[in-house]
Amino acid sequence: MVASPAARRRPARRPDPRSGTVAVVLAAGTSTRMGRPKALVSVAGRPMLERTLANLSAGGIESVVIVLGSRAADVRRAVPTGSATVVENPDFADGMSSSLRYGVRAAGARARHVMVVLADQPFIDPGTLRRLADRAAHGDGSIFIPTYKGVWGNPVVFDTKLAPELAALRGDVGCRAMFPGHRDEIREVPVDDPGVLVDFDTDAERAEIERALAGGTPLATALDRLSAPRWSLHAAPRDHPMPRRLGRRPDLPALAQELRAAGTPFALATVVRVVRPTSGRPGYQAIVRADGSHVGWVGGACTEELLERASRAALAEGTPRILRVTPDPGGEVAEEGVTRAAMSCQSGGTVEIFIEPNVPKLTLLIVGDSPVATSLAVLGPVLGFRVALVAPGVEPSELPEVDRLVPTVEELAPELSPTTYAVVASMGKYDETALAMIVRAPVAFAGLVASRKRAESVFASLREDGVSAAEIARVRSPAGLDIAASTPEEIALSVLAEITRVRRTAAPAPPVAPTETGSPTEAVDPVCGMTVETTTPLTASHRGTTYYFCADGCRRKFLRAPAKYLATGTA
Repeated sequence: MVASPAARRRPARRPDPRSGTVAVVLAAGTSTRMGRPKALVSVAGRPMLERTLANLSAGGIESVVIVLGSRAADVRRAVPTGSATVVENPDFADGMSSSLRYGVRAAGARARHVMVVLADQPFIDPGTLRRLADRAAHGDGSIFIPTYKGVWGNPVVFDTKLAPELAALRGDVGCRAMFPGHRDEIREVPVDDPGVLVDFDTDAERAEIERALAGGTPLATALDRLSAPRWSLHAAPRDHPMPRRLGRRPDLPALAQELRAAGTPFALATVVRVVRPTSGRPGYQAIVRADGSHVGWVGGACTEELLERASRAALAEGTPRILRVTPDPGGEVAEEGVTRAAMSCQSGGTVEIFIEPNVPKLTLLIVGDSPVATSLAVLGPVLGFRVALVAPGVEPSELPEVDRLVPTVEELAPELSPTTYAVVASMGKYDETALAMIVRAPVAFAGLVASRKRAESVFASLREDGVSAAEIARVRSPAGLDIAASTPEEIALSVLAEITRVRRTAAPAPPVAPTETGSPTEAVDPVCGMTVETTTPLTASHRGTTYYFCADGCRRKFLRAPAKYLATGTA
């Protein structure tokens, strides 16, 4: 059959190889570590989801399905979705697999291939997206994965013949869970695009790219640095990024000793148990300072923020604890000394970390050179106190138990802190001068060793010097528990007994109370008992009260049976 002249003049139309590829953008998660949905988080001046959609458009991917979940209405208002199909996943708390099911279902028959796009990867080059779609359209495999410097990245494209298998996935897993059964059908697509390895899980990561771009660093260079922790493991020595950052493994025992000697508080964190898959291993250690900064490694980034928070709490309370990071903390029975937290990584493993706070010794500040003062200086180290003695004229060799000999009363101010227990036992020599300084400082204990008559005279002098009644009321006099003490040693023992009682029974700091301008910054998850920040989007209202949750699982359990958890406080 001979074609007509008109037909011969028309060039044959080749089908667009990307017409059968539908992008499914996953933007339903709560982004626990970021504290707000990542779709709304601005990076370089634009919300992440908006950047992701723009990249798809520039890459020629015209069929797009967006799966929303947490704060879907806010995302719809903030991000223009254009011609994309938007679906909401009411089961987003069940994990990524549920969003995949909704997205693939919405793609429907129009899709030959599905490109699974993560909303928190806003810097993937459009050319990468085009290359993936082209390779899938003309390739002979079922799964197509971009690689940068030999490392698998995202997005992943898969043939929709695998959709039934994907529909069977459960939990917080993505399409990679299908890979083991389809090794022969995987095709790698090498790209010169570090963006395929860079997602944003924390504000620190977002801030790093913002600083780089603000400083004039090219985007490709900044992304290459951010992706380095993943590809550098496979790099040749000449290609290894920033070799100075690698350094030697930190000497944690030496650092711990250095911090102890300097009186710097820190927590030593040690992995004691794991349930794979997890990157941590028993024996891994880290040192966490009071400001949350840390040295060492106990596992993946999923545990870092949780470890910092638990370590700060351990330092504040001075008590050790076990941090258990597990996929379902709400499903466990509460245990004394165990802080439970939700594992946010896709690995789904469990890691238990023993956190041992190392805080400087409490200070026993003694004013005077009386026999009682001397006995206190001898007994103080036995109870673990660091001893500072204000006794002008006394030589250090006379009391080797004393850690610091303060030359004059006027120089005792540096010893006054919330961890100081001060006792004035100068028998009238420096009582008023010392107490006037002590009661105006935030010391944990202020005591006066004196008879009642002598104490009344001291207090009268203090009032004349302008010391307030409230400040004077802080002084315990006569200091010491009533144990019928008679000798200087017994009196010192009674004083230390009272200090011990104060130290061991002091009420914890009261919780932050609501004010007219705000509410408490922390709350307790009624399901698992974890302390969570009230900025979390995971909330629920019940009978006029708002409750806050560490993870979606806890929130869902609460919504099913609020009375159960309000009655018991634990799962």
